[in-house]
Amino acid sequence: MNVVLIIEDDANIVDATSLLLEDAGYEVLSARNAEQAHALVEQRPDIDVVFTDVNLHGAVNGIELARQLKQRGSRASTVVVSGDLGWADTQLDADMRFLAKPYGRQTLLAAVAEACARKSQV
Repeated sequence: MNVVLIIEDDANIVDATSLLLEDAGYEVLSARNAEQAHALVEQRPDIDVVFTDVNLHGAVNGIELARQLKQRGSRASTVVVSGDLGWADTQLDADMRFLAKPYGRQTLLAAVAEACARKSQV
């Protein structure tokens, strides 16, 4: 079973996204901020996908956080999401993909499945 870490400060988005991913057979973990995300990655080296909002409340954005997690040893691929389409043209690392909010079930599942495939190739 693939493990997805959702990093999002909006509880409604976490709940809806978790439900869709769990229904599709993924194990889902969630963090509301960078500190929680770092702690989970330390505890769970088996995380396959980091699914993060760009605009997190705190000192770092989701892209910077994903890079920090990589520096600390995470092998997860990253799906970066935002409702602010200004981020869509941001240069991302090779193992990152951008997904615009709002996203539907099929788009979400396709993005996460593709991220799982990228992770297995690392």
